[in-house]
Amino acid sequence: MFDHCDYDAAIRAVEEVVDRLVSEHYEGVPRAELEILKNFAVNDLVHYFATRAGVYSRERFSEEGARRLLCAFIERARHKLWDIVSEWFVLWKIKWNQRVKLVFSDKELKQRARAERPERVNISRVLGRERLRELKLFIIANLIRSGEVAGVEQIAEFLVHDELGNLLNSHGAREVIRMYTSGELAYRLLERVDALRRVSGPLLLLKFDFRRVR
Repeated sequence: MFDHCDYDAAIRAVEEVVDRLVSEHYEGVPRAELEILKNFAVNDLVHYFATRAGVYSRERFSEEGARRLLCAFIERARHKLWDIVSEWFVLWKIKWNQRVKLVFSDKELKQRARAERPERVNISRVLGRERLRELKLFIIANLIRSGEVAGVEQIAEFLVHDELGNLLNSHGAREVIRMYTSGELAYRLLERVDALRRVSGPLLLLKFDFRRVR
């Protein structure tokens, strides 16, 4: 039934619902800040739908297959899309307020970043882009299953880079590849996802320049 599903139209339907919800929940917020909220919310919602549709649970990820499954999921839910997204958005707003911290200058952003995470290494050279992407999607799905719904892509990227960076520095590339192949790396990352339940503060720093919206 959904072999020829219009992915772009499905995503536009999602964006329209999110646009209305953000405007209603953040009345009076400057337009530029609203756009940031909308972009994050749409991205997080697409990941949420993809997780529910089983897109990230497939043995091998493909962009075409992901679009087809996600499109079909949205189309099946089209008649109750507003209710589904409205319920999700309540949780997203709570998590956004909990997990995202606004910073107001490059200096402040760099200071906080240095305090909260080590310098990144080029981990894509070790695992390759495809395996690294699949690992990030795996963590995104598990973040969502554990109740994290705001900034999931950025949080997943931090967890993966931080864990791999530490392992590369302490064990080297060959051992990291072995840990990836054996599933030990995934297990370590799942432990970090589970540990977030005990963290009540922000996980994501977001720079916003309010001078642009005056």
